Amino acid sequence: MATIAGVAPGPGYVAPGHPHYQHRQIPRLGPWNENRSHDEPERWICIYPAYLNSKKSIKDGRRIPAEKAIDTPTYEEIKMVLDEAKFDYILERKFYSRERRKEPPYIGRFRVHLKDKEGEFVKPEFQTRDSIMLFIAEKIPELKSRTNPKPIETNPWALYGGQMQPAAAAQPAAATGGHGKKKKGRK
Repeated sequence: MATIAGVAPGPGYVAPGHPHYQHRQIPRLGPWNENRSHDEPERWICIYPAYLNSKKSIKDGRRIPAEKAIDTPTYEEIKMVLDEAKFDYILERKFYSRERRKEPPYIGRFRVHLKDKEGEFVKPEFQTRDSIMLFIAEKIPELKSRTNPKPIETNPWALYGGQMQPAAAAQPAAATGGHGKKKKGRK
């Protein structure tokens, strides 16, 4: 899927099963050069999550129409869609230059393989970067993480089945004598 032929495991290789294992090795990419073939990763198209974000304006980096864009896509969601569609891609740890937030969900630049060496499209149904971005924006709302989100629990004691109570509530005030420890420091 997102592997590149001819890249042998190097000194940074981590075996499967290791906690730091990533199933795709990221090749070193050089600067863009028009003399390279379309098959080389430097010539693959780039997609950032900001290109698909409905909360961004065109000035802030959105590249598709607002009515087709989605609410705050993450790199994980884009990755799931690209994996499901069997695209060759490389996920790089890069930020979009116009992205104000630097949290982990907003990290990620995808290099997606669009054309082969001869200049023919890898997938004939996707002939432009816009068609790939619209496809991703169409599929993300159908993901399981979007259709059945995990409920966020606001009661901290629900984690323990409602059985536990805070230590202060478990002991009556009379048992402590009504006096706490003397506070040190400023008054």
